[in-house]
Amino acid sequence: MSLLIDAKPSVLSSNVSEDVLNKDILWKIENDLSIDEKISILFLMITDYQHSFREICDLLQNYKNHKVYILTEFINKYPENWKSKLLESICIIQNRQIIRKLGISFEDLDLLYLPKNGSCSRYLNLIAKSLYLLCEALSEDKIKLLLQYVRTDLTVYEEYLKDVDFLELHMLYWMQVNYISIYPDGKVKLENLLKHLKIFKDLEHIYEDLKKYENHQNVLDTQRTNSTSISQIQTFSMREEESVLSDVEGEDIRKLNNGLCIIISQMRFSGQQFETRFGTVADRMKLSETFQRFGFTIEVFNDLTKDEILTTLENIPKDFGTDYDCIFVCILSHGCKGGIISADEKEVSIEAIEHKFCCIKLKDVIKVVIIQACQGKMTGQINDDEVSHLVTDGPLNCEVSSILPYKNFCIFMSTMQGFISVRHKEEGSWFIQEFCNILQNGGNKITFLKAIRKTIQSVMKKKGKLNGTNSIAQLPELKTCRLLMDFQLPDYRANI
Repeated sequence: MSLLIDAKPSVLSSNVSEDVLNKDILWKIENDLSIDEKISILFLMITDYQHSFREICDLLQNYKNHKVYILTEFINKYPENWKSKLLESICIIQNRQIIRKLGISFEDLDLLYLPKNGSCSRYLNLIAKSLYLLCEALSEDKIKLLLQYVRTDLTVYEEYLKDVDFLELHMLYWMQVNYISIYPDGKVKLENLLKHLKIFKDLEHIYEDLKKYENHQNVLDTQRTNSTSISQIQTFSMREEESVLSDVEGEDIRKLNNGLCIIISQMRFSGQQFETRFGTVADRMKLSETFQRFGFTIEVFNDLTKDEILTTLENIPKDFGTDYDCIFVCILSHGCKGGIISADEKEVSIEAIEHKFCCIKLKDVIKVVIIQACQGKMTGQINDDEVSHLVTDGPLNCEVSSILPYKNFCIFMSTMQGFISVRHKEEGSWFIQEFCNILQNGGNKITFLKAIRKTIQSVMKKKGKLNGTNSIAQLPELKTCRLLMDFQLPDYRANI
């Protein structure tokens, strides 16, 4: 079997911190960090969030009074796994100067730690990482407004924080007084914070991420795993899938009457960076056949530029109407981490796709995005000597006034963030072909979420050979699921 990918495998070792960090250079690293960055790193490296407020305050005061090396002091007191935690923290705060001085490729480190992804962490507390990303997303005015809201909830507020601007330090105080909490067992208490975040515009995605922690949903924690071994994260994936899907599957199942399927198939690209995607025609035809058998209206677009992709999504209500129970948007292309590649070889972020698709006119329509594309450079592997030959798929800021358009929305990805996605030159991709086969074989009996579960299980059992690497594997991801209930497609017609 002849397979392809849309990205090159990463060469950075997952234990790179052991190679580049030692205590002799800690002071040099601290000299290149601002006090804001030091507080952020301390916030990320803490293990006991309920009782660390006073200790971090003391370190900050020592720095102000005596210019001591506070990171060095903290690491000397808490040395366990400090190298891995520190390097991941430096990557998350995006200090490229230090990373460059350490002789590491920022692009490779970015793939290893996924610093802007609030759903995964290797060595740091995942909820703390998400709270840090919240701190970075808030403007100075919004931070002041949030602090004002929280102060109204608390009858007494720490006097030391009166003139302190570090939001992370305020968060540690909130944890000390149990206003919010990160418990040692992984559970959290965030409802007091969430009620205020809900009113801020432009924070819908951060709000949803934090809300899923409050609801105790599992998220990807790649701590102590091999970055290129899918077998080591399959257990997590199935656990996450069970958690995400169980909340929806237990509810009533909605039977759909009609639907629209928009297929954006990218085969040829204008420059030299991305190869022609042979095999996409097979995927496009399989999708068209499958959804046509379920009575969907089919609209196909080929080789769209970035502007054309976003315009097509934005104009769905105007061009195709809104009288549908469900709309599927299927995008087949090369990919990059967090996005797909347009025919003019520009990156289109998944966030931009979601913003354009989730408009107020479609707020009551079930909206599903299916993406066949690489999401990084890492190659998933399994241990097996029996292989076949494969290939891969890889190398906006839109404001809305309401959160309502984002309900009843789902994104199903061919692969996890950071990993490649496999495509056969003639037969099409593993992901699209399996997804369509499962829908067709399930007919009128299978629900959408059960089809997702079966697709994940089926694809991760596949294996092949790519560029001399044996045992290539792939693991699809249910990236976002805000469906209010599971659903069944319209009646299946075997003959059309």
